[in-house]
Amino acid sequence: MDRLRTECVLLDPLAREDFAWLFALYADAEVMRYIGRGPRTEEESRRNLDWLLAHGERLPFGYWVLREHATGERVGGAVLMIRREGAPVELGFMLARPAWGRGLATQVACALVAHAFADLTLPELQAFTDVENGASAAVLRKAGMRDTGLHPGPYGGLDRRFELTREEWLSSRTTGRGAR
Repeated sequence: MDRLRTECVLLDPLAREDFAWLFALYADAEVMRYIGRGPRTEEESRRNLDWLLAHGERLPFGYWVLREHATGERVGGAVLMIRREGAPVELGFMLARPAWGRGLATQVACALVAHAFADLTLPELQAFTDVENGASAAVLRKAGMRDTGLHPGPYGGLDRRFELTREEWLSSRTTGRGAR
């Protein structure tokens, strides 16, 4: 997995040294409000992070820990992953509360979309948001993803699904929308 960067954020591939910080992030009820079934125990987080670490060792994409350029402090996590064989690659992100409202999620989502299509040449991406999570839906729209309405989500409920194909992304770049 490559280290990526945006104007304000470094995206470092997940390492075991990040686990303790991520355990706290996954346990934060406000951060996890719209993700899965809410806050996770350390054991649940460890299982998830172990799976994501193995995913990133097996494929050229996986989970990145987000760090502020200026301070090097961790501010969140982001992912490109395949949940099950044959499924499209899924984009996801989460930020610690101090990082909210600063445009960092949009920078990260745009960087992951560009990486997926320009560097990895993936054919398509999808993302899911809780129906009440307007902030994440706005981020995905800014990253060029198309809202396809309500669909069964990865955690069992109905979520809003977003999609984007490589062809759509390439087309948007030639017309000036969604440029890297």
